[in-house]
Amino acid sequence: MLNSRLLELLRTLTPAELTAFGKYLRSPFFNHRDDVVRLFDYFFEKKETKREEVFDKENVFGSVFPGEKFDDKQLSYAMSFLYQAAQNFLGYNELMGGGEAAFQIHLARAMRKRGLDRQFETALKKAEDSLAAQPHRNTDFHYLSHLLHLEKYESGVSERRTASRSFQEMAGETDLYFIATKLRQGCTALMHKAVSETSYRLDLLGEVLAQVERQQLQAVPAIGIFYYAYRALAEEDSKPWFGRLREAVRLHFQQFPKAEMRDIYTLAVNYCIRQINTQQEAGGHEFYLRQVFEIYREGLENEVFTDGGVLSRFTYNNIANAGLGLKAFDWVEDFLKKFKDSLEPSHRESAYLFNLASLHFRRSEYGRVLELLTQTEFNDLLHQLDARRMLLRSYFELGEFSALDSLLDSFQVFLRRRRDVGYLRQNYLNLIRFIKKLLQTPATDRAAREKLRKEIVDTKAVAEREWLLLKV
Repeated sequence: MLNSRLLELLRTLTPAELTAFGKYLRSPFFNHRDDVVRLFDYFFEKKETKREEVFDKENVFGSVFPGEKFDDKQLSYAMSFLYQAAQNFLGYNELMGGGEAAFQIHLARAMRKRGLDRQFETALKKAEDSLAAQPHRNTDFHYLSHLLHLEKYESGVSERRTASRSFQEMAGETDLYFIATKLRQGCTALMHKAVSETSYRLDLLGEVLAQVERQQLQAVPAIGIFYYAYRALAEEDSKPWFGRLREAVRLHFQQFPKAEMRDIYTLAVNYCIRQINTQQEAGGHEFYLRQVFEIYREGLENEVFTDGGVLSRFTYNNIANAGLGLKAFDWVEDFLKKFKDSLEPSHRESAYLFNLASLHFRRSEYGRVLELLTQTEFNDLLHQLDARRMLLRSYFELGEFSALDSLLDSFQVFLRRRRDVGYLRQNYLNLIRFIKKLLQTPATDRAAREKLRKEIVDTKAVAEREWLLLKV
């Protein structure tokens, strides 16, 4: 049972969901089997245990069917029914979690189908009021508006009334929903293409862009934000479009759910990172790095980047890196401390210590870097690589050449053994090679040093190239 799909699913439920699921199973409307309730109760009681034998089939069977002889088929049936009930529970939650407007629209549809005109009008009015009162004006809003006007239209048709107005409103909301969705898909396609060089066919996108411009739909929040984002990602002269995107985000921030705003902020950050990596304009690198920093600051202030109070360690790292890149050292130090407890418990300490070490490294406090990095083991591969990079430089700067020699050799072995390092392997192998050459080349031998400098410049893949050139 330990590796069953049932246990895998149940372990994803939050404490609140587990409590609700227990009540769900005890309702005769949803479940009639007592053995399914007992099986769930067994899991609920034992869910925190680390002992694998607790979920051996014989132990589970003895608790669910006390006094009976073990029957694998009987237990399998109970597990299957509980798994199906869990799926139904999650589907029910998703359906009921659509909000008041969605519920009233579905209720209005049910009343219309039964010919209950007065109840239909009441539910439809509640749906209209709920939809108008909600703060969000995202794609989902236009989809619900489409469904609302569809009900109005269907009601008019069934009563043989003139339905032209309802039809026009329905068609308009359908267009807005489609345009907003297609623009968002266009942004996603461009981001995928930038990362993996994968191209997608979006045949109607050109017409959608033209329609936005013809009807000046940029003022519609769900359309304007993704229209400007698409233009920023697609156009060669992208900076003005990015500026309009930033203005639209600030103007319409409150009209999107936080999860959707997180996606929009992430899209803007990814655009900036792409610009940083390809920037040739004077001052462009710092401009876009500052934009990344400001986007992250806005997101933190508006609690966009936390999900259920949890901040992803990847976002934590990215925010720290943006601040360090701008030498906002005091701000980064405060940020690391303030949001440490928001990290996932399993990664909290390592993420905090790694970024704290990065902060001291940027401050040239190399002794503190050694203290932090030598007391922690990192599971993340990029952290392992970056920690070794910082240690190499710290040992060099502190003149601890014996420790440096040992690390150079062990790092080289690490890189050759690991198959998942990818293109970074050559960057770090070249860094190791040039540090060794630097240590072997006397500072007084200017010709040899100049030859080494040229080799560093001419080599394509080198980590810490600028630092190496400073030390030659």
